[in-house]
Amino acid sequence: MLDKDAEAGASIRRHSRSFSFASRLLPRDKRADVERLYAWCRWCDDGVDAAASPREAVEFVDRATSDVRRIAVGQSPIAVESRWLAELVGRHDMPLAAALALLDGMRSDLVPAAGFHEPDLLRYCFRVAGTVGVLMGPILGLDDRRYLPHAAALGMGMQLTNIARDIAEDWRRSRCYLPVEWTAGLRPDHAPPDPERVRQGVRTILAAADGFYTAGEAGIGGLAPDCRLAVRAAARIYQAIGTTIRRNDFQVLDERARVSTLGKLRLFALALLVPPGGGGRILLDDQATRALAVAERLVAECGVS
Repeated sequence: MLDKDAEAGASIRRHSRSFSFASRLLPRDKRADVERLYAWCRWCDDGVDAAASPREAVEFVDRATSDVRRIAVGQSPIAVESRWLAELVGRHDMPLAAALALLDGMRSDLVPAAGFHEPDLLRYCFRVAGTVGVLMGPILGLDDRRYLPHAAALGMGMQLTNIARDIAEDWRRSRCYLPVEWTAGLRPDHAPPDPERVRQGVRTILAAADGFYTAGEAGIGGLAPDCRLAVRAAARIYQAIGTTIRRNDFQVLDERARVSTLGKLRLFALALLVPPGGGGRILLDDQATRALAVAERLVAECGVS
């Protein structure tokens, strides 16, 4: 049986080719800790998705939440997988309020929303992905917590892209994260989703994602110099999934958008062209300014300061 550190590395390679590709650009010790955080997040996600019933899923989230609270007061967690998080907290100044917010996001997935609006979408994206950016920051050398909203914004942009890509898969699970005001009231039922309403929702969600990517990239200079290239490459590879969807005229129901290995290498080469210091200060347009303001509010709302 794999030891838990080897299992953490296997998890990122198995579940996220984009993150696995970018993480190879990190120094070995930081890459190992990124893999541990990813594995803990994946364990939480799988614990909900693989539960035999909604009741079992709630019980799993309760146990994971209890472990985070134990870690916060210096106690050992119960679940073996929670030790990944405990080890990271022992080495880094990680805001555990973000881990609790992540689990709140997974809990919200267990109760289908009759009406799902733009604020619901943004809060959900922060909870399940923006929080990962907040937790990841200290591992990657982010010492100034004023940059945490940028880290959250980048995670939110990636989650918005995930949602656009995975419409068909989510629909089969009776989930739809496209706000009703963007899709003329589209909600899951027993019939296939209306393609035109999906296209409109995907077009709008990708436009929103662009603002969060810009706000996120503006904070990369706050990371340790040896981590910036990996994060910039990851951001651009993920954003390229949205570019692929646009080229396919926002058709996401029949084929899952991907970025080829050659495409990833091209994006890596472009990321290399940015000066090591981060490329200077990035001026935010109105959309990115609004996105950063949303991320700042949500970071404060979950108790991270």
